[in-house]
Amino acid sequence: MRMDMATPTITGTRATTMNDYVAYYLAGSGSAVLVSVLCVALASGALSPIVVANRMAFFSDAVAHSSLAGVALGMLMSAWIPGLTTLPVLTMAGFGVCVALVIATLRQKSPLALDTLLGVAMAGSLALGLVLYHRVRGYTDLHGFLLGQVSLLGWADAALMAINAAISLALVALFSNKLTLIAVSRNLAQARGVSVARHEYLLIVMLGLVVSISVKAVGILMVNALLVVPAATARHLVRSFAGLFWASMAVSMIAGVAGLLIGDLLNLPTAPAIVSTSVILFAAAWVVGTLRGHGGQA
Repeated sequence: MRMDMATPTITGTRATTMNDYVAYYLAGSGSAVLVSVLCVALASGALSPIVVANRMAFFSDAVAHSSLAGVALGMLMSAWIPGLTTLPVLTMAGFGVCVALVIATLRQKSPLALDTLLGVAMAGSLALGLVLYHRVRGYTDLHGFLLGQVSLLGWADAALMAINAAISLALVALFSNKLTLIAVSRNLAQARGVSVARHEYLLIVMLGLVVSISVKAVGILMVNALLVVPAATARHLVRSFAGLFWASMAVSMIAGVAGLLIGDLLNLPTAPAIVSTSVILFAAAWVVGTLRGHGGQA
């Protein structure tokens, strides 16, 4: 039995073949799930090159761990304010952005290394999340937040993730050159008139939103991979800066759809299936890049 969703059915019949699953996601009640997964893949794939270039892989992981505390806080507040069923989603995103901003501020002010700050933030936010979540529900359904809750995604979730993807694409279209220049050399970026601190905070807020919103679909444990593996894969296949973004989004969306279908077909949880597919694509790209003499470093 899959941990994240029940076996899809088409017109009351249990889906058993790949064609059945394709029909379920294209024309059945699973359409919202497919749109949600595609939007998450698009948002993470677009930001992945910037995350990798700025060496922020563990940053996104720390924000993902903080989302559990945001969800639990929303649940507690919902008990005090009946009727606000969307509150956990809002507090999850808000808490994730707040943690991201705190880390960014400490990075500017503290003498400690960034990986040390991330370790403290990750451990502290996860511990707080577990305490608050246990207070609300014990540990019931905790695996849903760790591995994602694909079966619970509806059109409201799809709309939220579509907005998230649109904002991510807009950020990349408007600021990718400046953010990449900052990743290459902060001093060079400042010399060219780029406001480094402002653009870093913009990226941090966007990452906080993307990670927090994506957690419901792919879970706390898996979301970081979606922000790292696509760009690492694309780096083995393309040479141009623009091509890196296009390839990263393509890899992310292919892995999302393929992982969704493979997970159903093999009765596997969706998020691990998507990430496993991403890693397989990375390995294949590494082989292709090596044979072409373009192994590169991600």
